[in-house]
Amino acid sequence: MSVHKSGAFLQQCFSVHPLCLNVKLVSPPQIVGVLCTNCQMRHRLTLPQALVPTESGTDIARQELFLLQGCVQNHPHDVRVSLVHIEQSAVEFKCGSCHRTYELHVALFETHQS
Repeated sequence: MSVHKSGAFLQQCFSVHPLCLNVKLVSPPQIVGVLCTNCQMRHRLTLPQALVPTESGTDIARQELFLLQGCVQNHPHDVRVSLVHIEQSAVEFKCGSCHRTYELHVALFETHQS
């Protein structure tokens, strides 16, 4: 199995077959796993460790990740990758059930290829 540390593979999957990208794992505080059912590539997104604290003491990115995790657990077929912006190290997810948009900044893109 080879591992590519680049967002180019996720960008390629999103450009060619975006509806085949399924969120399979959300593991706060830092990991999101996306599977491409077309090419069977597994994309792992690692969020930055240094997050921005809010007034309540918790950080914004961690709150978003917990909300995204809830959507993936409660209605996994309605959560889709809606934007991949490699230059800005950002990936956006949308939940069709609750109409939320989650924009996550990514520190490390990894693609696991069989």
